[in-house]
Amino acid sequence: MIRDGDRTDQGTTPSDLEKRVARLEARTEAVAEAIRSLAHGLEEGPLAEPGERTVAEAARRAYELLLITDPHRDEEHHEARR
Repeated sequence: MIRDGDRTDQGTTPSDLEKRVARLEARTEAVAEAIRSLAHGLEEGPLAEPGERTVAEAARRAYELLLITDPHRDEEHHEARR
């Protein structure tokens, strides 16, 4: 049984692993939402007007979703402020 304070073979505590798993789960959810947004934007119904911006809007939304959950975003923002 692994408890807080115990170390794994690579020197990572269970608490560190739980935090990493939580970040990975959040990122996976964001990627899934971005894919849903893109798929929705690509679904053109038979009554869709030519040139509608749904694909571009879906792509922008997908990009924003990925930016929001980018794990390096805060690091890059912090570096840029120096």
